[in-house]
Amino acid sequence: MEPTITAYEFSYINQQVTHLVNTYKSVNDPHIRDIVLAETLENLTPLLPNDEPITKAFLQGVKIDFLSRVQAADLIETLIPLVIPFPKLSPKQLEKLFKKVKKLKHPEWGSLKLHELTYLGWNDGGNQKKYLVAPYQDRLIGIQGEFSPQTVKGLCAICHTIGNVSLFMSTTKTSGLGTYTKNGNYICRDSAQCNRQLTDPLPLTDFLTTVRPKK
Repeated sequence: MEPTITAYEFSYINQQVTHLVNTYKSVNDPHIRDIVLAETLENLTPLLPNDEPITKAFLQGVKIDFLSRVQAADLIETLIPLVIPFPKLSPKQLEKLFKKVKKLKHPEWGSLKLHELTYLGWNDGGNQKKYLVAPYQDRLIGIQGEFSPQTVKGLCAICHTIGNVSLFMSTTKTSGLGTYTKNGNYICRDSAQCNRQLTDPLPLTDFLTTVRPKK
């Protein structure tokens, strides 16, 4: 079985199923429920491999008369084998992406759900830094930046969701004359939560274009 679903598609599927569950809990009109179910199936079916037994069982599970939150969570879990996980990088691979960082704080791999990660992000609170590893132009790149300790309610530049965000700033260009340019934006403080909310990779690409070092 070859995984075919991206992490951001998995997040989208999760959000669609959650919306369906919320509809069942808040709407009594069976006609409206049927419409939302039909829309959900229409949105999800193209993302799922049609020759997989897991897909057939998942869609049948979604179609039951009243889908509870617990049942939905169990259904979503069945799709995990079909999701392309974020690669688990070795210490050497990580350090190669952050060559200028002398003492790189590594992510806690044991706490990460790789099937939920479109990008990898972790905080170094002691140094007020944040590190990102993300796909950019068909390769993984590493970005380090200053991460403000102040958290505000705002729009994340990566997942485009309102939540707890902090200002991320990276050095994007140096002139060689002792001056440098910094660029950044507000992003989710919790990268795991950000990934769960990320359903479109384009804002992530735009953010990386802004904050990556320029030659």
